[in-house]
Amino acid sequence: MRIIGYPDRFSVRPGQTLGFRLSSEHPELRPEIVRLRQPGSSRHATPLVEEPVKADLPESLAGRCQHTTSGSYADARVDGELDELGLGVWFQPTLPGPDARPLLAVGALVLEVSARGILVRTGERVMAGLTTRIEERNWAFVAATVDRSGAVGLSLHRPGLPVLSTSARSEPVHLDRPRLLLGSDGRLTGGLGHTFNGKLARPVLAATAWPESTTVALAAGADPLNLLPAATVSALDLAADPGGTRVADRGGLTAGAQLRQLPGRGVPGPFWTGAETDFRRAPAEFDALHLHDDDLADAGWETDLEWTVPAELPTGAYALKVTAGEDVDRIPFVVTPASHDAPVLVVLPTWTYLAYANWRTYAEYEEERVALYGERRGIDERDRWLAEHPELGRSLYDVHTDGSGVFYSTSLRPILNLRPDYFTPTTRGFRHFAQDLQLLAWLDDRGERYAVVTDDEVEREGSALLRHYRVVITGSHPEYCSAGMLDSYLAYTFAGGRLMYLGGNGFYQVTARHPGHPSAIEIRRGHAGVATWVSDPGEQHLSATGEPGGLWRLRGRAPNVLAGVGFTAQGHDKASGYVRSEASTDPAVAWVFDGIGAGAGEVFGDEGPGLGGAAGDELDRADVTLGTPPDAVVLASSVGHSERIALVPEEIDHGYATPPPGVHPKVRADIVLLGRPGGGAVFSVGSIAWSTAMTHKGGDNDTARMTANVLNRFRDATGSIFETTD
Repeated sequence: MRIIGYPDRFSVRPGQTLGFRLSSEHPELRPEIVRLRQPGSSRHATPLVEEPVKADLPESLAGRCQHTTSGSYADARVDGELDELGLGVWFQPTLPGPDARPLLAVGALVLEVSARGILVRTGERVMAGLTTRIEERNWAFVAATVDRSGAVGLSLHRPGLPVLSTSARSEPVHLDRPRLLLGSDGRLTGGLGHTFNGKLARPVLAATAWPESTTVALAAGADPLNLLPAATVSALDLAADPGGTRVADRGGLTAGAQLRQLPGRGVPGPFWTGAETDFRRAPAEFDALHLHDDDLADAGWETDLEWTVPAELPTGAYALKVTAGEDVDRIPFVVTPASHDAPVLVVLPTWTYLAYANWRTYAEYEEERVALYGERRGIDERDRWLAEHPELGRSLYDVHTDGSGVFYSTSLRPILNLRPDYFTPTTRGFRHFAQDLQLLAWLDDRGERYAVVTDDEVEREGSALLRHYRVVITGSHPEYCSAGMLDSYLAYTFAGGRLMYLGGNGFYQVTARHPGHPSAIEIRRGHAGVATWVSDPGEQHLSATGEPGGLWRLRGRAPNVLAGVGFTAQGHDKASGYVRSEASTDPAVAWVFDGIGAGAGEVFGDEGPGLGGAAGDELDRADVTLGTPPDAVVLASSVGHSERIALVPEEIDHGYATPPPGVHPKVRADIVLLGRPGGGAVFSVGSIAWSTAMTHKGGDNDTARMTANVLNRFRDATGSIFETTD
């Protein structure tokens, strides 16, 4: 990748200024703004269509390479001079190795750990060391003291093991207003950070070389402020405000610390008893940071171009197109409406885009994917490049270098699978952002008047935004959402609004915006659902909000309550069609099938690009026991799925009964229509593959016709959508 970049946010209003950060191996770049009209590439067998926008940009930009150093840590400034000191910290290494990693640094003095033991150094000079095996995921307490004469003490306390200690003579120290760093020694070298992988808790720094009795008391859990004068002690409170990015100091030695690159918070510390799993009820026991050398909140690039969006620019999906020779990158963003005068609103599921941001599994597990698909589909070469650049942050489907799950994802970095020409092997072509551009292209071809927003606008403005529109249409995979977003969609439909859920596996995962880093979202996988990792014990609650993570279904808010359908199965060998139900022939709903030749019991929607049908990828079904309204009408159900399409874990039957042979009856997508008070309504298709199938034969297909029928009725009907006309 010789040109990459990212905007300072996904969406912007006319009149606002958007910043772009770029990195290029070329000395000169040509920028232009384009409106994205249709996704594609030669590999997709569909041309990418973009429309130049008059933007008053410079003819060229100077190219430069920008670099990122990942890795989380905490950073404070000591108020005063230190001619002697004591420092200590609880630590739990999650990736101990031969490479020493910093636990605490005070100026040039660094306390660090490797798989072989502990040492304290100034610069490259070792002052003292302890050689011992350091066990993975075991808590230990280490303390070091240096007095005015240069006498050094170092001790290691591990529950159930003898104390190890040593003393040495070194040069005296003099530190003038030094930085206090947790998990870092301040080196920013580009690439993965030279930071600690593991958990740190209860750090303490004192302007005195305390006696061994103080070390013993600290290792037993004593409060340092009960042992040492508060004015000369730093005792950073890692338990307080787990959704924040600053840490208060209970002592007087610093003004508090700034957390860098989003370390894990709301996680148990060394004195967690296991009696509470909610950090809000026992905050003192959840007093650890989980640091990773690939944590990322902000790539930290400088802005190369600022552009003020013209006041008259229409709402839609756009990109900064940056070109040098044959190299090009398109950096997408959304222009939201200046006024709410269109009848239709499309919500692009940008939180799902963030969840999948820079997902490297296609490159890192290429052969496993062949086994999953039953064929070799190839990958987008950008994934191979990403696999070589872990410092650009991982997706919420990945694990960190230490094997722990990634539960924060930020937009302030290049996201290379968020491109209109990105090739997704899962669907043999389009998915997520590129697929949702297909929906916008279909609306354009119809001449539909519509506005575009993102999940961020729905989260921020809620149902007050949605109520400006007669119809709200989702993207193909709105999986990640907050409680506020669910509330907003429900309130909208109960106030007479019409929702078209044109996707699958939506409204599934408990998600929150990070209050300290609004560019980032957070999840906790919990121990249920489709997951590539599970939460560690005591780590199921979101640090951002304190609420339990996992599936909305397990919080009594299954997607069925809102959309009438909920996630039931997934598989990626091929898609299928739907069989029309007998209930769909009732005149109150039969209008949905206008222009569609299938009668009751007959199949439609069994053609399309990619997976080859409208019902595929991830599937949702109706179930009144999970909240589907009893009066919801199931218009059709998919058929013909292979045994490669598997139930999601929460749908698997429990007990002694033998599962039915062949394809499980729960493996299906249901098309559902339901009414709400005041003329409100919901139409759900139960399949991610739906909007791609709409493009088959240039839109001349039953999937597109059904979508158009519903959109027309939802947009134009003034009363109940079930009212029949003569």
